[in-house]
Parts: sequence; structure tokens; C-alpha cells
Amino acid sequence: MEPRHVESKSVEVSEVKIRLVDEGDDGLIGWASCVVNGALYLNNIAIRRGRGGELVLTFPSKRSRSEQKYFYFNPITREAKRAIDEAILGKLKCGEKTWPA
Repeated sequence: MEPRHVESKSVEVSEVKIRLVDEGDDGLIGWASCVVNGALYLNNIAIRRGRGGELVLTFPSKRSRSEQKYFYFNPITREAKRAIDEAILGKLKCGEKTWPA
């Protein structure tokens, strides 16, 4: 599901924690968690390096037998995606890591 633009209230992301991995597969460099609007805890958000070298977040999912991907959770508005990206990737770019590897 692609993030969509809808009229929404602001999204506040707090309590960001990042755990870097030593040797990740498929561009994996770490894991993140955060709290959204003081009410929802999100965990196991993967931080990956894309093919172009950019940092991207991928959200937990599972695959069905037919290889259909089902997300446990993911942002559904552009505002939510932007807020989560900025909070997590911003903290990572500042060199902060909050969990032991």
C-alpha cells in the first residue's frame, strides 16, 4: 500500500531507539522502534541501504504461500511516513544508537 495524502492531524514520533547490526543481509544496517502520538509502539522496523546508497525503512511483514506480502503495520499517509522517516533516519544520521548491537 502506497502512502496516500489525506487531511490528518500531525504525527508525533518519539522514543526512537536504533540497534545497528554488524553484518546484515540485503542491505540491512539496523533495527528501529518508536512511539507514535504517545499511544502506539512500533518495533522491528528495518533500516536498510538502498541500491542507490540511500537509507530506507522497511516495515515488518510476512509472505503467504503464494508470495503475497502482508504488512503487520505500515504508515498509510505521506505525513506519517515522513514523520517516521525523519525521526528514525534523522537520529541515525546524527550518529545516535540507543541499543547495544
